[in-house]
Amino acid sequence: MSRKRKIIEEVKIPWYQKVKKSTWIMTAIIAAIILAGAGIIIYDHADTYSKLNYDKVVKVGKYEGLKGTLTKVTVSDKEVQDEIDQRVKDAAKTKTIKKGKVKNGDTLIIDYTGRIDGKKFDGGSAEKQRLKIGSGSMIPGFEEGLIGKKIGETCTIDVTFPKDYNAKELAGKDAEFEITIRSKKEKTKVAYDEKFIQSVSDYDNKKDYEKSVKKELKEDAQEEAENQLEETLWSQVLEKTKVKEYPEDLLAEEVEIQKAQYEQMASQYGSSPEAMGITEDQYTTFAEDSLKEKLALHAIAKKEGIKVKGSDEQEFYDHFLEDADMTEDQFKDRVGMSVEDYVKDNNLEIQILRGKVLDFIRENGKIKKN
Repeated sequence: MSRKRKIIEEVKIPWYQKVKKSTWIMTAIIAAIILAGAGIIIYDHADTYSKLNYDKVVKVGKYEGLKGTLTKVTVSDKEVQDEIDQRVKDAAKTKTIKKGKVKNGDTLIIDYTGRIDGKKFDGGSAEKQRLKIGSGSMIPGFEEGLIGKKIGETCTIDVTFPKDYNAKELAGKDAEFEITIRSKKEKTKVAYDEKFIQSVSDYDNKKDYEKSVKKELKEDAQEEAENQLEETLWSQVLEKTKVKEYPEDLLAEEVEIQKAQYEQMASQYGSSPEAMGITEDQYTTFAEDSLKEKLALHAIAKKEGIKVKGSDEQEFYDHFLEDADMTEDQFKDRVGMSVEDYVKDNNLEIQILRGKVLDFIRENGKIKKN
């Protein structure tokens, strides 16, 4: 593979929110550990794939001579400054303050106990709750009642639940909350200066640092443009690909993988797949989509004699560590095995094959540049 690619496929969850690449890689690592712990072996049928009669299983769409456009990338000075501003913001450290008075916009750590007619009610109590004043995350009057109160003190606030409150047993009721303001969280200010630059890079002046940031942004944008082109080409292939017969063992495995992945992803949001509206039929649909792609990849590779070499594997390992923002030793400490063993044990090698197949499709496509 001649460049970096997304090496972990995103789970197609409607409510999924995009996160930084390093965060997603770590989420995928954690998810795979959970899958392994659940006794699910991801993509554990390499021999089955190699022995399939693809003429009977799948009819692959046209994959040579496909049209696509590679967008020319540019990075403006504003984009560079925006990136630097974000890095400066991210570098700020949070400190705990236990004195002073509460102001609008403060982030507090509080304990509270709610009562209606002198009795506690379900969901009305919490400890070490983080609350930003002015966020509107609590019922009307709760946050406003804390403004001006002393940090460290315990106070009582009277509020009324809205008439349209989602818990009908509380709607329109008067409540009393006893609140202890434990502390306030505040971020230290970080200046964009030579000291900051030296702490986050190998440069010691703004000119060179900004030049390096611009180069990074351009490389990232170019990588995204390359990925977008390849995904466009691959989508054309999948659109015309028809599965004649799903191998039962492979499909059953894919269903279990989908269930475990959705359970893990939902838990990140304190929810469950059922609560998000995911049904058994949808698990099967997601599994069929995933298996369809794998069948197409293997069918093309077999027909065109595309094989994964040792150098392809090493490049994949290097990119995996780079995207995870870890050294080999850090990865081993975090996950408990080498990146090579991790990729093989979790059978992520399908991504290496995917990269090789996409290279072939692009090299044999009709690509315009603009």
